[in-house]
Amino acid sequence: MFSKAKFIASTSILIGVVLLLAKVDETFNLYNAPYILIIGGLILLVISLLATNKEKSLLCRIGLHKFEQVDRDSEVTALFIYKCERCGKKKKVMKAF
Repeated sequence: MFSKAKFIASTSILIGVVLLLAKVDETFNLYNAPYILIIGGLILLVISLLATNKEKSLLCRIGLHKFEQVDRDSEVTALFIYKCERCGKKKKVMKAF
């Protein structure tokens, strides 16, 4: 159910942004429909992310991790390892110099 909610939320955000960029409001009388789509999509997306993710911190649940560089990968020198300070999630990032 939450995967459908995430899809609907991201689609409504996309449609709202496209309506704003295309300036459809000048042609048709949509009033505040693009803004309502964007705000409603953001609210639905945050609610679905809070419900599905299991991290301890609320900021990490909605995807706002605070990563810090921990180490470098031993096999590939351009690969850096980052770890979130709040929830401990690790990710590998390739940097090009």
